[in-house]
Amino acid sequence: MALPYLIKHIYNFGTEEVIRRGKKIHALGNVELIEYDDLMGNIVFRVKDDGYSTFYKVHINQFKDPKTISLRCTCPYNLAEVCRHKAGALFHLQDMLDKNLLGDKETIYDQKHTTVKIKLLDLKLIRMLTSTESFEKAEEYLRTNKATILEAKNERVVAELDFDNEHYKVVLQKNEERNFDTSCTCDSETEHPLCVHKGILFLQLFKNYGAGYFDSIRNWDKEKNKLLALYGYSLEDDIKGKFEFTYTDGKPFLRVLDSSIKRVALVAGGETKPKLLEIQPAFEPEAEPGQEVTMKIGLVITSFPTQYPNVQIEAVQGEANDELSKFVSKTAKIDLTKFVNTTVFSEDDKMLLQQLRKLMSTEVNRYLNRNSPFSGIWENIIQQHTDELPEETKHLINEYLHPKFKKLFLELSRSPFVFYLPSGKKFITENLQTAILSDHFIQPEFSINYINQQYEVNCNVQLPTKAFAINENECESSMFFQQGANFYIWKKPEDILLIEQFLPTGKKIITEQDWAQQLTDFILPLSRTYSVHFANVKKEEIKDAKPELKLLLKEKGEYLLFQPVFNYKGHDILQTDKEKIFFPVADKLLVIHRNKDAEQELLAKIESLHSGFVRPVDSNILALKGKDVLRNNWFFLFIDAVKEMNIPVFGFEALKNFRFNTAKPSTKIFISSNTDWFDAKIEIQFGEQKVTIDDVKKALANKQQFVQLTDGTLGILPEEWVKKYSLLFRVGEGKAGNMKLSKYHFSVIEELYLQRDEEELSFQLEEKYERLKDNHEIKSVPAPAHLQAILRPYQESGFQWLNYLREVQWGGILAVDMGLGKTIQALCFLHHLKTENGSLKALVVCPTTLMFNWQNEIKKFTPEISFYVHHGGARLKDGISNKAFDVIITTYGTLRSDIKQFLEVSFDYVILDESQAIKNPSSKVTKAASLLKAKSRLCLSGTPLQNNTFDIYAQMNFLNPGMLGSMEFFKQEFSIPIDKFGEKEQKDHLRKLLYPFILRRTKEQVAKDLPEKQEMVLFCEMGQEQRKIYEAYRNDYRDKILGVVENQGIQKSQLTILQGLMKLRQICDSPAIVKEEERYPNVSVKLEELGREITENISNHKALVFSQFLGMLALIKEKMKELGVDYEYFDGSSTVAERERAIQRFQNEDNCRVFLISLKAGGVGLNLTAADYVYIVDPWWNPAVEQQAIDRTHRIGQTKNIFAYRMICTDTVEDKILKLQERKRNLAREVITDDEGFVKTLTKEDVEYLFS
Repeated sequence: MALPYLIKHIYNFGTEEVIRRGKKIHALGNVELIEYDDLMGNIVFRVKDDGYSTFYKVHINQFKDPKTISLRCTCPYNLAEVCRHKAGALFHLQDMLDKNLLGDKETIYDQKHTTVKIKLLDLKLIRMLTSTESFEKAEEYLRTNKATILEAKNERVVAELDFDNEHYKVVLQKNEERNFDTSCTCDSETEHPLCVHKGILFLQLFKNYGAGYFDSIRNWDKEKNKLLALYGYSLEDDIKGKFEFTYTDGKPFLRVLDSSIKRVALVAGGETKPKLLEIQPAFEPEAEPGQEVTMKIGLVITSFPTQYPNVQIEAVQGEANDELSKFVSKTAKIDLTKFVNTTVFSEDDKMLLQQLRKLMSTEVNRYLNRNSPFSGIWENIIQQHTDELPEETKHLINEYLHPKFKKLFLELSRSPFVFYLPSGKKFITENLQTAILSDHFIQPEFSINYINQQYEVNCNVQLPTKAFAINENECESSMFFQQGANFYIWKKPEDILLIEQFLPTGKKIITEQDWAQQLTDFILPLSRTYSVHFANVKKEEIKDAKPELKLLLKEKGEYLLFQPVFNYKGHDILQTDKEKIFFPVADKLLVIHRNKDAEQELLAKIESLHSGFVRPVDSNILALKGKDVLRNNWFFLFIDAVKEMNIPVFGFEALKNFRFNTAKPSTKIFISSNTDWFDAKIEIQFGEQKVTIDDVKKALANKQQFVQLTDGTLGILPEEWVKKYSLLFRVGEGKAGNMKLSKYHFSVIEELYLQRDEEELSFQLEEKYERLKDNHEIKSVPAPAHLQAILRPYQESGFQWLNYLREVQWGGILAVDMGLGKTIQALCFLHHLKTENGSLKALVVCPTTLMFNWQNEIKKFTPEISFYVHHGGARLKDGISNKAFDVIITTYGTLRSDIKQFLEVSFDYVILDESQAIKNPSSKVTKAASLLKAKSRLCLSGTPLQNNTFDIYAQMNFLNPGMLGSMEFFKQEFSIPIDKFGEKEQKDHLRKLLYPFILRRTKEQVAKDLPEKQEMVLFCEMGQEQRKIYEAYRNDYRDKILGVVENQGIQKSQLTILQGLMKLRQICDSPAIVKEEERYPNVSVKLEELGREITENISNHKALVFSQFLGMLALIKEKMKELGVDYEYFDGSSTVAERERAIQRFQNEDNCRVFLISLKAGGVGLNLTAADYVYIVDPWWNPAVEQQAIDRTHRIGQTKNIFAYRMICTDTVEDKILKLQERKRNLAREVITDDEGFVKTLTKEDVEYLFS
């Protein structure tokens, strides 16, 4: 058994150094698979160099055929056919193939030669490499018997044994890789590398002699000869005084004692040359002139009758003329076995010398021993004229030499330095004749004649000049064909053994009796590869016939292959067949001339059925990836199309991964509704094969468009079927034939109803679902009378939607942009509930900053509703359960702390304002909210999804428990596919599930119902630390100011009053901006609220932020950086150029969402229409200044509605100024234009009120 062709490729084209380092790279694990194309047979490895930390890519293309394999490496050493990285990659690839890691095919072992990768005798490895049954039999045999050892030396053991009344011979020997070549005369084991007989011998040696037995019978002469061969010597030569051997760990190392001895060449090295093979020169080389000259190497083709293939190429050297067209001196033969001084030769000639050394008999010997370790090659290779080499040996020699000769013919086809030595002549310069090497590669041709009641098969060769019979070859070797001075080489190494069958006569005679058998066994197979001409043989010819096409299905990795088979008059022809095909019919020959045009036309029809077809190199096979076969119902369409074309398809039964069931799925679904769920009874069949709900669920979960049927075939789920039903199967619960859906999955039922097919779907739903299904209308309920004039159209429709949610007992999210009145819509519905039921118990949970907005909105719009704020240290223990209050207002933090008290009350309605606060399902506040008892639940949020899809899960789980499944289900089914991979199908599914439960209103959608500009107050509740600092300053200034007013009067106290008011306003912004000796911490409710508004509430809109205090603007800048919000900034110190750049960037760049401006600097000459939200961080008594700031965005060219917010800290000087403004509205509008103007209007009572 020969070496695998991948390993042959390394040994044939790699130097000893390359092979050694390639093995090292592979052994170190420096080879990593990157890409593999099973269909094309291409593979790419990432290879780390063995000497440097450098990585290179090795591309091995079409590696499945030794005739087409090609390699490419990205390293700078990629000059030869095989560099060390290519060698390492090829060793690794062969290792993968041996272990079947590429899933290419099942390994079948031939016990005549198997190689096992064992360095020492190892019981575990022997057990692993032998079948369990064989190992047990081997142990049983050795209890009473043993193998007879015939030979045990040179790391080779030959034994014989009798087993089951049969006699077997077993050989175990170490090879160059230090693994074991094994051979047995049995053929009993094909699935394991060791048969029972080899197992017996291995076990016997291990038990008797131990793991290192083969090292104990090692003959180091072989290794010594290898080392000496590097210098052109062997142990048979006299090496005394020239070399000596030293030993380390029992291994020999060579020392060169004579410094004049040089290495033969880097690539040399091999076995000892048998003495009979050395050619004794027929002359003594003539001396060269002493002067330095440029030398040239020439080639001489000589006959070599004692060694197959009876030809040898010798090298000569001589002085060439300046034109390098001929030798101008006598030539001398070069002894390639000795050191050659190459300094006088050109680089091309140095390379030529390397090539010639590869042709030496020692190299051929190495190749034969590697590939045929049990053939005893060297006993047969020195043969007499009457001897005959085995066919296997000849084949290996041709396989090795032919590509190297072919390369020489290509490179030296026009060289004047190629000669041949006529047979019988002495090897001297005068006898050398010029030879011409042709780069026209030849192939044998055959003609058959029927003469004298027998068939004569003649072998000829067509040269460029004319045809010759094969026995007209003037060269004594079959390797070349010689006519005069012209030498030709065969196209393939197989041609050589073929023509030898026709020598020496050039013909082969077949009797009439043997003709039928020889026609089938020899002539017809020959005609498929070579040109065969039938002269006077009886034959019938078919020309211009229209072939019929049939398709044979095969599979290759992830590809489905469509192999065309053309049929002419009942005879199948493959794409690889020649243009003329011969078939025996009775006593004559049928000759079919292929109609290539008709074949290509038929193939084009098949190819047109899919744009994704690919063809392997030089093949008519069409290949399609499995996912493309399944996509868009293509396979069904393909089957229908080829049926219409009358093209049969075969090979279904041989497929493993693509065993398609050609039946389309038949689906019947009956859907009915109960109080809180829907039932779906489902029947799915592929022909006679039934499919369970669980089968479909698994297929969809694995993103497969097929289900495994009970008969082993695959039922294809067409694209439109998956699109229609996949959401039903994803959210429904059930495994066999019945599935249950939550009442919250009505949107899934509704969509199926809209696409219903009476044969597939039938419905029986309750009245409330029927109404929505049939009319898609929400039952109209009149809004509270006193609010009808106030509510805008979109707010009234929101009220109606809330009423419908209560009726069908769904929870929902009112997802309305900031400023569009979420609170008034919720209060309107709470008022309606109280009126309808006569009582109300509702809970509102909101951020601390929104508690006051809820209080103010209730007082303003629904004063009939009583409320209680459950917050702070003074909150009542029984406040929650007190029936006197219709609405409890609390914060998320308080809800978490007092959850036990809240659980004691059953609420009619629970509202979560800014519900993104519970987006984390594992947070304590989310868990607390989910425990609340309520008939109806509502979430209010401008941005229910902030960062990712998972944000919506906890909110929906609070509203409609179980609607989106478990947290893990939602993650795997929706969150990860959508957020990580952007899967459109899952996005559509989630949208369909959510749309009935989310009422989305954006500013753009309701713009026509809005005024151009809305101004609102954003109340902020100070934290404990900020409040403490504020009250300390307020008390200090109150005592101081009231004392001054008492002594000097209000008019003379204005400066003191202004100073006090300014300090308190700064603390409302942040104590950190107060300029005092003592530095205060940055505890600011406004900073936190502004950050929340920009990141959570205004979505992708743009905002202007105004503050009178530069210190506060600086703190806001830091906050924006912390939150990762892109902003622009300017104040009074900014230059004109800086200001203009900031304005242009804010107006034109989408990612710049915030503009920070000092109130005074932003008052005049600005046009910032990109913004539609305005925040006045520290409003004051002069509305005109604030109005100017708001008008920076509300100008000509503004197409959006403007929302302006004044940020007010509750129960502070800001809050009280707001109330004073209401009292002095007219005065403020007409008289007050600056700070002093405002102070002048204050009375003593006003001052006391402001500092109270």
